[in-house]
Amino acid sequence: MKKQAPFFKGILGFTRADDEVLAKEADASIYRWWWEFMRLSPVFWYARTRGIDPTDPKIAETYRLVGNLSDEGFYRWWNETGRHIFAEAKRPNKVEVLDLNNLEQHPFKEKAFYIEIPLTIRRETILKQIKEKLDEYHDGRYIDLAATSTAKLKLFTKRYRLRTIELEYWVLLYRMLYPKIEMWRIGDRLQISPHLRIRGLHGWEESPLFSRLSSISGRYLYKAKFSLNNLAYGNFPNTTKLNFGEDFMPFGEQHHSDYLKATELDTKEYKSEFYLWLEKEYANKLKHEVIRRNHLENSYRMPDGNVRKRMLKFISGESDLI
Repeated sequence: MKKQAPFFKGILGFTRADDEVLAKEADASIYRWWWEFMRLSPVFWYARTRGIDPTDPKIAETYRLVGNLSDEGFYRWWNETGRHIFAEAKRPNKVEVLDLNNLEQHPFKEKAFYIEIPLTIRRETILKQIKEKLDEYHDGRYIDLAATSTAKLKLFTKRYRLRTIELEYWVLLYRMLYPKIEMWRIGDRLQISPHLRIRGLHGWEESPLFSRLSSISGRYLYKAKFSLNNLAYGNFPNTTKLNFGEDFMPFGEQHHSDYLKATELDTKEYKSEFYLWLEKEYANKLKHEVIRRNHLENSYRMPDGNVRKRMLKFISGESDLI
């Protein structure tokens, strides 16, 4: 018997017969960004580097399911882990014709309605009447498809925009690497709103565009932080407000002071272990993302060009000159 291709709610078209094609489609899907956010989780990083499981059962279960996040390559993680935890255990129901001669053997579904279609009227009339009945019984665009998931890790919702999630990710990463930089500069470097041209202006008082871009960038940041907190419990994409307060001790009181010191980002006294890991793994990636979003690829390739010389100060916010 031919093995049935796995089914994924987060991939357009749901299935791919070829593993290589599936991995490429997953790389362009919500699953890629789920993985990207998980790698930025200080809780998961600490658990991995210290070999200590989180004390919260739900966070510990999520951490166990997501497997090895140390490798920076998505494809390897997807083939080893992602395709197994996101695959649906049961495929979606299909429209079926009832066998009236064996009606007692039919597995009637809990959430379904049954109609009789006379075959003596026009097809167009049948379709019109079916649509009218569907409007009575079906939830339409309000149906929560994520709630019907049987995957080990379920999408929190299917109502999301990948571009928004991608921007939230880059704003969060930028802030983690540069905790002191102004929010408008993050928005400017990532070209979040290209029509807001404020580079070169001097001072907040010169233009309301500064506060507008700062507000837009800040909105991406706090939603990204909520997403990061929610995914620890296996909920993604989910920007529902969730702040970790002072009583949040993901590894218990015994390890809490070490956890805080190891994952601190906003400090002048030292660079934490987590920050050094972020710098090693992501500083270069962020640089190339800024180059790409500002269309500076050709200029940056010039070995002795001004763009290459100015890039690091431009990214850090020390200078707006590029």
